[in-house]
Amino acid sequence: MLKKSKLFTGLFLVLALCACKEEKARQASAGQEMMSVEVMKVEPRDVPLSFEFSARAQGYKETEVRARVGGILLKKNYVEGSEVREGDVLFEIDPEQYRAQLNNAKANLAKAKAQLHRAENDWERIAKLYKQQVVSEKSRDEAMAELEAQKAAVQMAESEVETAQLNFDYTKVKAPISGVTGMEAQSEGSLISATGLLTNITQLDPIYVIFSASESEMMSLANMVDNGLIRNPENKSEITAKVKFSNDTEYPLAGQINFINSGIDEGTGTIKLRAVFPNPKKRLKPGQFLRLVMEGLTRVNALIVPQEAIMQGANGSYVYVLNGKNMVEMVNIHTGLMTREGGWIVDSGLKAGDRVIVSNLMKIRPGMTVRPVEKSETLSK
Repeated sequence: MLKKSKLFTGLFLVLALCACKEEKARQASAGQEMMSVEVMKVEPRDVPLSFEFSARAQGYKETEVRARVGGILLKKNYVEGSEVREGDVLFEIDPEQYRAQLNNAKANLAKAKAQLHRAENDWERIAKLYKQQVVSEKSRDEAMAELEAQKAAVQMAESEVETAQLNFDYTKVKAPISGVTGMEAQSEGSLISATGLLTNITQLDPIYVIFSASESEMMSLANMVDNGLIRNPENKSEITAKVKFSNDTEYPLAGQINFINSGIDEGTGTIKLRAVFPNPKKRLKPGQFLRLVMEGLTRVNALIVPQEAIMQGANGSYVYVLNGKNMVEMVNIHTGLMTREGGWIVDSGLKAGDRVIVSNLMKIRPGMTVRPVEKSETLSK
């Protein structure tokens, strides 16, 4: 009897242990099936796009100031780095030899005019005598030829005066444009040659910002426009540009894209673009490296997924979505552009209303049943 009692007691303990293990397994399985995950329902909406490029500032106008006549540089009338106006006299070259040449040309002109006056008188007298048949036809022809020669001599003398006057005026070197001057290339007292570089002037307001976009980027944009995925603004001036400095601060004034090169750089495979910015305080400097942000285009009916929801696998990008039974499914996607908020626009793979899982991504697997919790703040808001 005692042996039977011990046997029943042992059997009871075994059954109790098995039941305990089954309960723990059931609880663990239930806990796994009921894991909570945050989900975000993707809905189509219009998204303003922005594109960022490396850029460099360039003067709106940049010109070299060169001498047009040679001589001794007598005077400099500006401060290096200062702003000058078009027509300001920047340099003065010794004018004495050019003044002498001008006076000589004027004297030659006066002489030529006197000889022309004499030839005109001779012609009038001989023409009358010829009509009276007093002089021969040869004398008349010679008088006419002399008159024409003296007229040509006067024209040549006038041209020499104009040239001498220009050379004399060129002794005062004027600013060809308004802008900020650079360092002088020749100091006062130097003997300079014609076409010698004296300084340079750069117009800073407005100012250009040059940047390049890859051929693939431009083709992708063009294809999306053709397919109706990107809406162009009715007013082209709505496509604006902004620039950021190297410390990531933003320049306060917006610019406009005013040039797109028609050709592609064979070396880099990029297309050059240009924006123009107002620069009244001269904060943008030629040669300055910047980041240019182009805005104004809109991606229509975009499905946006947060960056943290996208996984990478052997077949590319994918996300986890929940079906109608709250079961996890893996969906391969193809992403396009990134939004300002940091989300990705999904070009293919998802449809409106899909519930994308955005949390516990490393703990779930396809086929699991989970408990969805709607994400309170999403990128689609």
